[in-house]
Amino acid sequence: MTVEDAVAAQFSERIPGYAKPTFERLRKTRHTAQYFDPSAPPIEAADAEWALEVSRASVDAAGDLLESEPLGRFDGEA
Repeated sequence: MTVEDAVAAQFSERIPGYAKPTFERLRKTRHTAQYFDPSAPPIEAADAEWALEVSRASVDAAGDLLESEPLGRFDGEA
C-alpha cells in the first residue's frame, strides 16, 4: 500500500491508471481472482477488458514519461 500511495502521489496526474481509485480497483479485482471470496461480485469479461485497457495505457504512458523525463537517482539529479 505504501508503494501504491507513493506512485499515485507522484504520477497519477500524468498516468491516470496510477490514480488511487483506479489502482485500487485493479488490486481488489486481482485479489478476488486469486483468493476466492464468495461475497465478492463476479468478475465479468468487461472487468477484464477494462483492466487490460487501463494497463496498456499505463505502460504506454510510463514509457512516454521515461522518454521525456529520464529518472535520476533519488538525490534529485536527472
